[in-house]
Amino acid sequence: MKISTLLILGFVSLFLSGCDGFLEEKSQDEVRPSTVTDMEKILLGDAYFSKADGLLFNYGTDIFSDDMMNNAVIDSKDQRKKDLAPRFRWERDMFDESCGYEDLSFWKIPYERIKGCNLVIEYMPNMQGDERKREHIIGEAHVLRGYYYMFLVNCFGWAYNYGDPVENLGVPLKLISGVTEELFTRNTVAEVYEQIEKDLLKGIQLMEENTMEFYFNRLNAAAGYALLTRMYVYMGDWDNVVRYANKVLKMRPELLNLSKQQVNPWSSFSVYVDVCPTEILWGMSWDAENSYNTWGDVAPYTPSNDLIAVFQQDVDRGVVDIRGDWKNNLNAYLKGGDMKVWASGGMRSMCTWGDKGRMSSLAYNGGIRTGEMYISRAEAYCQKYLKSGNTSDAEKALEDLNTLRYNRFYEGYVEKKMSDFASAEELLSFCWRERRRELCGEGNHRWFDLKRQGMPEIKHVFVDNTTGEGTTYTLMKEDKRYLLPIPRKEIDRCPTLKQNQY
Repeated sequence: MKISTLLILGFVSLFLSGCDGFLEEKSQDEVRPSTVTDMEKILLGDAYFSKADGLLFNYGTDIFSDDMMNNAVIDSKDQRKKDLAPRFRWERDMFDESCGYEDLSFWKIPYERIKGCNLVIEYMPNMQGDERKREHIIGEAHVLRGYYYMFLVNCFGWAYNYGDPVENLGVPLKLISGVTEELFTRNTVAEVYEQIEKDLLKGIQLMEENTMEFYFNRLNAAAGYALLTRMYVYMGDWDNVVRYANKVLKMRPELLNLSKQQVNPWSSFSVYVDVCPTEILWGMSWDAENSYNTWGDVAPYTPSNDLIAVFQQDVDRGVVDIRGDWKNNLNAYLKGGDMKVWASGGMRSMCTWGDKGRMSSLAYNGGIRTGEMYISRAEAYCQKYLKSGNTSDAEKALEDLNTLRYNRFYEGYVEKKMSDFASAEELLSFCWRERRRELCGEGNHRWFDLKRQGMPEIKHVFVDNTTGEGTTYTLMKEDKRYLLPIPRKEIDRCPTLKQNQY
């Protein structure tokens, strides 16, 4: 029997509140969790992702970034193009009915999952069952809550390193499961990050002290440390990036060597397929039907020429980066299953862009991998080198970059050396390009990275389906539209929420 959040909110709170009069009545229909197993079902059903969440995480934030471009499409794809056009054009009402396609998912889905986390954190201590399992599950809920708040604050708030995080508005912190009459206001960016850090550290501690059998779709201490590393990257706390990336890579140093994989264009192989889990620290799976997909037709939104060009840079002696090897249709990296890139009417098209692995029941759509740890630690050393001029930091950065790239190029890869870079700034720029290649289409990285890397000017060309002519839209440097608008319906429900101003 599925135990829903509504039942839990309706009955668990009463069950644990001491309302004796109510508890004396015995209902045959009520579902009241009483065991660790009961609460685990709530964790899996209401705190972790569901298939419906694919709409958010497949479309994701890539469409705002320079990793996506727009194409003229055939009629069957026209509605999808229209629905997503306001996002591609950075319109202020992009999530509202006034733009023709109401979508509350960027705000609503994370908060729904946070509600599930709060339920587990609040009520699990009172459940009967295996103590070790109980504590580990509470740890998972804390880490998940931190993960969702990390997504929310990076969507709706300024980057931590822009302006003053103590003053800049983030998102509301709701840390209890119950329904209250309180009207929430937005916490500051600093307050949200403080809570994320608390949740991640608490969750990691509980999972480390109470180990469970490892499942790729369940959080564990290594994945928690990896998310903590990601948080410190966003904060620009480079010493802690090194510290926690070291912890992860001591546990799980493996990288998938793409040059040793035999993959055809229609296989289900991916860096996120659990039959080949070399890099997976945590895998997430959802329905891929809502991605930017096509099947034989030109997709309305596809990888940009700018992104494709990045894969053609930094190649030595003709050795090809497998991640961007369109010629051979090797899809092990960018997309498992039906990814294929080809020319169609002069436009590049890619099936189901953006989820790195989804064609079989054994595939995950995304998550967090050891590859991210290598590139994050490399950036930390680059940033430290930029500040101190200590060449040992640069050498450590290059060691991580070369380790990663060795596993991403065909045989014959030539290692990068200090002499290849004229300055610390040039090395950092190279590291950022490598990060873009490694993490594109995965986990909303590009949009969040653009925000913390100075919010550069971006141009999007929206193409008319009939004429093929394009209209250029520009997101100016440090444009306030780097902040996503809170859906109007959410502000109507809670008037104390302050909208991002443009």
